[in-house]
Amino acid sequence: MKRIKDGYLDTITSHITLQEKTVLEIGCGEGRCTIQLAQAGAYVTGIDPDAEAINRAQEHYSQFSNARFRMGKADDLPFPKNSFDVVLFTLSFHHIAPQKMFRAIDESIRVTKPYGYVIFLEPAFIGSFFEAEILFDACDGDERREKKIAYATMLSHPFLEEIWECSDETLFAFDSVADFETFMKPKRNHLDLEKFFTDHNFVLSAQRRINIFKPRK
Repeated sequence: MKRIKDGYLDTITSHITLQEKTVLEIGCGEGRCTIQLAQAGAYVTGIDPDAEAINRAQEHYSQFSNARFRMGKADDLPFPKNSFDVVLFTLSFHHIAPQKMFRAIDESIRVTKPYGYVIFLEPAFIGSFFEAEILFDACDGDERREKKIAYATMLSHPFLEEIWECSDETLFAFDSVADFETFMKPKRNHLDLEKFFTDHNFVLSAQRRINIFKPRK
């Protein structure tokens, strides 16, 4: 599997600058996006509750002096108030338990500096990648309910003022059905995989939504 298009960073930086800014990435996983942010000139702290993912990120990216990784949860951020210019949820907000989403936003606002930004990069509801997740129960499966709750929660929070909502797209290319099975681990409808990927020329589109907010301090 290869990402042949991933423009979220260009989309974000067309609206705000990240150069020389302090950025907290919530849900960094193994650090792929963290390092992209660091390469864009930001000083980035990536957090994730998965200790193994954090260990791998620290091992793989130790050469980057402007990127660091530590364990942490979105609803209990281990940082003092006004620590960051930007807080970015990278495809992570819809994974937070619904009863903790408001608390996670409260925490992101607390650690954001005055005149800073809170940004949500979230999967949208359309695209062949998400069709594959649903049809084959692959990767994260059917997350439409979680996505709807996450979107409604961020828009309804009383201390977030939306500045922009942008669309973005990530394209994934697969070498074969076996390649898809290795990375995405489908659990059903295996006999339909060949036709699905032939129809899509082995390239799947994941539509993203980027919501940029200013916190009301």
